Amino acid sequence: MVFLKIDVHIHTFYSDGRGTVREVLKIAKLKGLNGLAITDHNSLKGYFEAKLYDSSLLVIPGYEVDTDAGHVLVLGLEFLPSETERICYESLIEWVRRVNGLIILAHPAAGRASINRWMHCKPDAIEVLNALYPLYGYFVRRSLNIASKLGIPMIGGSDAHYPQSVGDSYTIVKLDSLSFEDLIEAFKKGDVYFGGGLSPFPSRLKTGLEYIVSAVVGSVGERSKYLRL
Repeated sequence: MVFLKIDVHIHTFYSDGRGTVREVLKIAKLKGLNGLAITDHNSLKGYFEAKLYDSSLLVIPGYEVDTDAGHVLVLGLEFLPSETERICYESLIEWVRRVNGLIILAHPAAGRASINRWMHCKPDAIEVLNALYPLYGYFVRRSLNIASKLGIPMIGGSDAHYPQSVGDSYTIVKLDSLSFEDLIEAFKKGDVYFGGGLSPFPSRLKTGLEYIVSAVVGSVGERSKYLRL
């Protein structure tokens, strides 16, 4: 029996993170992780770069997709879905299942819950503990409530946008053997446990403010585009 400590929700400069892949790998080892997934938004560049640098960590292919029913982490695939399959939650789930990937509902307590759609088309697991949650008690309780309704395995992820936050929340995976196939199967069977806590307040505040600014700038850009028509 083998137990692995992994962080499956990490961002780098390839999407909206601020760290390099090298920095992420360095912190992961310092914090005692056995593996990680770099889950940049709609990008596998971080994964392929990490594979070049390090053989002591288990590097899992992954990316984050923003669907119309929330954010989803896709693990285990070295290729991306089409633009059409990314937009609709149900279409993405169907596609990932068809190509034998793993689907994790990311930070479900941080936004508007689409519980009916999640119930109708369940992911493989749910991120109950996200290190960027503003408050531990309220958001984790809400996540646990959603997980209870869905009846699926619960995991933790740092959602690190800065290297120092890597591994603040993590997942413990129980495996019979050190194979990639067994790792994916362990998630699906529920041989996973979440651990860790929230990132320090300055990290959470900085990431939150940057998200708000980018959302406002994006919204203004969309409005100005239509005003020019």
